[in-house]
Amino acid sequence: MARNSGGVELFCAGSNLSGVIHANVSGPRVCSSDQEDNIREDFRGNCVNVTGLGGWTTDTRFATQGNWPRHKQTMPYFDSWSPADGNPTEFPAPLKTEETLLYKEYNQQQIEVDIVSYPSIMASSRKQCRRRSGNSKSRKRYLAELQPVTVPQQVSQVVFISEDEHLKHHLLKMLVTDLLPFSKVKDVGFRAYCRALNPTFDPPSSALWVRTELQSVYEHIKAEVRNMLQSVPEVALTAEMWTHTSEGVYLTVSCHFIDRYWKRRNCLLETVALDSERDASRVAEQLLKTSSDWGIADKVKVVVSNMICKGSMTESCEAKGWAHVRCFVCNLDIVFREALAKLDEPLWRVPQLLRKCRAIVRFFQQERDAQRQLRANQEKLNLSPLRLVQAAAEDTWLDVGTMLQRLSEQRAAINLVLLQHVKEDLWLNDRDVEKINSVLAALQPLRDTAKEMVSDGYESLSNIIPLVDNLQKSMARLSEDGNQVAKALADVCLRRFSHAGDHRWMALSTAMDPRFKNIMLFSSRAQTIEQKLQAELKALCPSKDASPLGFGTDEVDAILKKYKSTNTMVRDQNPLDFWRLPRGFKKLSHIAQKYLTVVSTAVPLQRAFNPEISRRVHHSRCHLEPENVNLMMFLNGHWSIESSNSPESE
Repeated sequence: MARNSGGVELFCAGSNLSGVIHANVSGPRVCSSDQEDNIREDFRGNCVNVTGLGGWTTDTRFATQGNWPRHKQTMPYFDSWSPADGNPTEFPAPLKTEETLLYKEYNQQQIEVDIVSYPSIMASSRKQCRRRSGNSKSRKRYLAELQPVTVPQQVSQVVFISEDEHLKHHLLKMLVTDLLPFSKVKDVGFRAYCRALNPTFDPPSSALWVRTELQSVYEHIKAEVRNMLQSVPEVALTAEMWTHTSEGVYLTVSCHFIDRYWKRRNCLLETVALDSERDASRVAEQLLKTSSDWGIADKVKVVVSNMICKGSMTESCEAKGWAHVRCFVCNLDIVFREALAKLDEPLWRVPQLLRKCRAIVRFFQQERDAQRQLRANQEKLNLSPLRLVQAAAEDTWLDVGTMLQRLSEQRAAINLVLLQHVKEDLWLNDRDVEKINSVLAALQPLRDTAKEMVSDGYESLSNIIPLVDNLQKSMARLSEDGNQVAKALADVCLRRFSHAGDHRWMALSTAMDPRFKNIMLFSSRAQTIEQKLQAELKALCPSKDASPLGFGTDEVDAILKKYKSTNTMVRDQNPLDFWRLPRGFKKLSHIAQKYLTVVSTAVPLQRAFNPEISRRVHHSRCHLEPENVNLMMFLNGHWSIESSNSPESE
């Protein structure tokens, strides 16, 4: 291991390393370009990723002790050193890299890393070397004369973790990622499988050990998240209410913000049990308690929820000084249910049709002979061997659409089985199929809306008004073609969303989104929107004499005029990229950060519009022990392999 006056240059693992490296990071590190050719020949890109969050890394052989940056660093293996040699003092070759690490301040420490390429430095050196001589030895001598590139990092100590500890770490990760009960470690089959993978590994069999270890990780990550939130100026809360099959109703609270690098961040804060009354005022009190416990009560401006409870969530939130926005997914479900109620007439009887479809699916789920006959008929008729899907009792449009789509595709095979079992009351006749096709056609605009929103994580509230506009236009076209289901949906949409442009947070977030700004800034509401933006700009930095400091009326008008004249971004671009780059809108970017922080849904989009993922998550949560729900939900949001906050997902 090479050293300089600042400390250790780097640490690496050899191919015969059986343990895992622990390291504390602080101080300078030297990355020399000396002996570059030898390094290229020896290692040829064999690298490992070393990243840290809560004391662990993305690579399975490395764990960092202390606060490593979240971004990835690349280090080569060195085959000339093994743990038997003791603590290394010098490596035969320095770090091979064509990248240098630019350190920035992170969590009040000089430890955040962005990786930036500097091929021009090496390319210039190579060109000069080639001009001098084609001889590789001459080139090496020239490269040896180059000054090393220094970055501020030092490894203060190297500690080894046993292979057992390494496997136990990933065992905990598995439990957290899949939301498995702690008793899983006692299962005979699971323990046998672990030993089959590694005969030397004796997996822990104590649920108490699992809880103790996870509690330690929980406390560490909670402290990191709390420290991170202290520097955040404003946050939005999301409140997801979900039902445990045996333990009642739970509330999962998360906070959302845009960091100083213009990256959208979300942090799951707490999951608590609610009483059976589901009163809106008590939910608001719980949100206030949770935000106070995390020290962000005065930073909360908006609450996005999927609440269906007694009382008004809007009024309860306004009593706490917060604005309330209903989850967009929840709004679409309400629109669908209200439209179904309008279609409960003799001509259509859509609710009655849905009850019949549920009965068909229930019959095939309960009769094994019918299931076997259905598979045989699918094969005989060259149909896809798909299982029938039962829609939830709450009549969510996505579940109903999936159920009807499957029944429509498998109608011929289903009717053959129903005839064999003499189930005439479940027979799908031509009139039923006509109704099913009308419902599916009317739901297609909702599916198109979902496709536009689907991404990993959350999307800003700014996309709601454009999506609703497109949704209403599609429904209107179907209504003109005589689709009564689409007409009912269009009427409810118009009533539900006609005043979305008057909602302060929806309107200003849309205006601050460079993809959709023209929808608001060149509409009939443009004057009102500009007046609100002017008031926001003037309120940013008031001076001691109560006059706006550096935000005169003329300057405000110039800023807004310049912003209106900029080109709009493409729909699939990230609006935060516009504000991240220096475009002369530094003052306006503070307002953009405030309004674009608010998200459109109370749950991640990949779960909101994917019934399979939603069912899997619900099933996993319902199998957690009540005393472990908060612990596991928190770690699943911050420490699981799939979590966006986990280093292993980056």
